[in-house]
Amino acid sequence: MAFNMASLVYSVMMLLFMAYLIVIDGQALQKGFYSETCPEAEDIVWSSVQEAFNNDPTIAPGLLRLHFHDCFVQGCDASVLILGSSSERTAFANAGLRGFDVIDDAKSQLEWLCPGVVSCADIVALAARDAVGATGGPSWSVELGRRDGTVSSASDARTLPAPTDSVDIQRQKFSDKGLSDHDLVTLVGAHTIGTTACQFVKYRLFNFTATGNPDPSISPSFLSKLQTMCPQSGGSSDRVSLDKDTESKFDVSYFKNVRDGNAVLESDQRLWGDSNTKSIVQNYAGNVRGLLGLRFNLGFPKAMVKMGAIGVKTGSFGEIRSVCSHIHIHQLKFNMASLVYSVIMILFAMAHVIQSQSQSQGLQKGFYSGTCSKVENIVKSSVQKAFNKDSTVAPGLLRLHFHDCFVQGCDASVLISGTSTERTAFANANLRGFEVIDDAKSQLEAACPAVVSCADILALAARDAVVLTGGPSWSVELGRRDGKVSSASDVSNLPAPTDSVAVQRQKFSDKGLTDQDLVTLIGAHTIGRTACQFVQYRLFNFTATGNADPSISPSFLSQLQSLCPQNGDSSKRIPLDKDTENKFDVSYFKNVRDGNAVLESDQRLWGDSNTKSIVQNYAGTIRGILGLRFDFEFPKSMVKMGAIGVKTGSQGDIRKICSQFN
Repeated sequence: MAFNMASLVYSVMMLLFMAYLIVIDGQALQKGFYSETCPEAEDIVWSSVQEAFNNDPTIAPGLLRLHFHDCFVQGCDASVLILGSSSERTAFANAGLRGFDVIDDAKSQLEWLCPGVVSCADIVALAARDAVGATGGPSWSVELGRRDGTVSSASDARTLPAPTDSVDIQRQKFSDKGLSDHDLVTLVGAHTIGTTACQFVKYRLFNFTATGNPDPSISPSFLSKLQTMCPQSGGSSDRVSLDKDTESKFDVSYFKNVRDGNAVLESDQRLWGDSNTKSIVQNYAGNVRGLLGLRFNLGFPKAMVKMGAIGVKTGSFGEIRSVCSHIHIHQLKFNMASLVYSVIMILFAMAHVIQSQSQSQGLQKGFYSGTCSKVENIVKSSVQKAFNKDSTVAPGLLRLHFHDCFVQGCDASVLISGTSTERTAFANANLRGFEVIDDAKSQLEAACPAVVSCADILALAARDAVVLTGGPSWSVELGRRDGKVSSASDVSNLPAPTDSVAVQRQKFSDKGLTDQDLVTLIGAHTIGRTACQFVQYRLFNFTATGNADPSISPSFLSQLQSLCPQNGDSSKRIPLDKDTENKFDVSYFKNVRDGNAVLESDQRLWGDSNTKSIVQNYAGTIRGILGLRFDFEFPKSMVKMGAIGVKTGSQGDIRKICSQFN
């Protein structure tokens, strides 16, 4: 490799990074971390937990969950304890958290005895261990030395495992934290103690996936008990034990429940439907309770130690809060570590700029003008031919591009065939237009072999599809290369029809897209259809109330109920725009304004002040003028979306066949 500035900067950066590691070495978590500075730390935390447990044994699962929810967001840094209007603590997933008062009690004692020494993050970790011990569970040595984080944001809590998560989504969320399937099953085994609210259970009991029937994975005998404890009408805040047999005892009864179809949460029961997690559950449940109880007792501490090290801040990072619910940032003292770290960041930025210049010139208009000048005509011809046979392929091609860009970036990873590729994910089950891309690719390989990427074909096809339905055109910047990874588990972050505006906003923001882009791109629902399975739950028993979604206008509700009857064909497809299904116009925005949106996620845009104003602007009163405004903004957002995570230059491949890696 020829010597250049990029390699020089990279080498210097690596040397300094090694020096930085040496500087901070020895500041990792340690057993007995406070033996010299606050030897009574563990005893004081234990005393606070024990006193709270004696007053109310249900505090134990609360403290354990508090530690879990802390570590899974920003790492184990006590960020979940922070009070504030938009802190983690305010997130919906954290609404039922308990045990804050126990942490505060221990902290106040420690601040009196050893001021400014013991972090809130370490107190949370110790309290979780002591809570497990109080319920008859195992104990373990908690490695200490965590420092408290200085950031706490409710939006970050979206990555927490949820009760409706499939095993694939759970696996991805745990894997993102460096945890294995074994850790997943073991840590979820904490549900051997504690309760949950009926609101997280009822949807399984009466109208699961809008079928009018309960979740078939629940055993019949347990189903009747759950329906009694959580009746269809009312009682959403009532609480039910997560372990039906020994709610307050830390044992392996929970795993027997999963094995026997008696798990309370859907996410827990799903562990039995995956071959890998099933074998772990089976191992813990077993037949000889005592021996396998000991095995769980051995596995749980190991998994807790591993979880307790996620994203920890040590040494000179973070702070030691004086009050656990308030961030208190001290002025950082200058030291060698911070100096080296600063130099690394500067050099990294330099290397990134130099490497970017050498690897890629970015997307360009006329990228293939010298290598394959016929590219746009060939793609347009393939789209036109398919559209002439079936005009519904247009929204299919547009959606195909959208689903590609939102996962791994715009790299044609969605086109790959295989048993666990993106294409096999549930969210991609109804994608269409693959044959159009294949047709264009085969022609291009004949005309310009190994030149045009599948990712560029997809971007062009989406533009051409919009034009054929009466929508605007735009210049598609080209030069994308095809990705080398396609995994179904990565699809979990695609926007979903049940997403709130907050969730939609976060998913678009994660891709560098604004609220304006969100509303504009979702305006693509002016063409195309959706299946009744994504609508029926809104029409008859929304949020298990026995009533329809009140945001649907009464006149449109009756139309939808007729199109998608309660016990009808859930695969039947209905227009997303009730007025002009095949025309790219602003009718969709008028529907959202008038309570006539088909998807819940679309209608929710009217309930948020910011997205509402954008919808209102597009819908307007003078259709022609505001239609032109949508025509003007949509291309801008498509260009922006089409640049998400693109691979250019020497990155990625030019596939010979779009559905296969080279």
